[in-house]
Amino acid sequence: MYSDPIITKYIDLIKANTGALKVFYQGEPVRIPASNLPCAIISKRETRVGPLTNAEDEHGIGMSITIITDIRQDLSTDESIAQVVAGVASLYDIVEGRNADYSLKDESLLSILRHNIAVDLTNNLRTDLTSITRVDYGQTLRDRPREEWSIEARVDFNAHFSQVR
Repeated sequence: MYSDPIITKYIDLIKANTGALKVFYQGEPVRIPASNLPCAIISKRETRVGPLTNAEDEHGIGMSITIITDIRQDLSTDESIAQVVAGVASLYDIVEGRNADYSLKDESLLSILRHNIAVDLTNNLRTDLTSITRVDYGQTLRDRPREEWSIEARVDFNAHFSQVR
């Protein structure tokens, strides 16, 4: 089975900086066992290739990381709405947890992407900070089954590298 080396580099980067995620998937799995949550799905949205010099191409890759959490661990027997909100707070913390001064927590996904620009210097793979990194808590790759009791966020960002033709 094909394992994309660019996605693998981002998985390695995230694993090296946080232990909040149990499993990483390359591309969208059909079903995700609750025991694998919280997890990350890393997918490519698009790839753009254009000339950089007479001998090199610049590759721009739009990527998405979907973080899925199981809110059942935050629910209590009183079925209060406050417990569901606690599940959402757990998702916020993984994706863009912040300190009291609004700075990103080092282990949050957004901080990992924004503070580790050089992903693979040997092959020139970098996170593109000249473009917007977008976090979306409403749009997902697809609807999850209701019985999974999961919530998710999607982080869209761009990566790029130059390569000799």
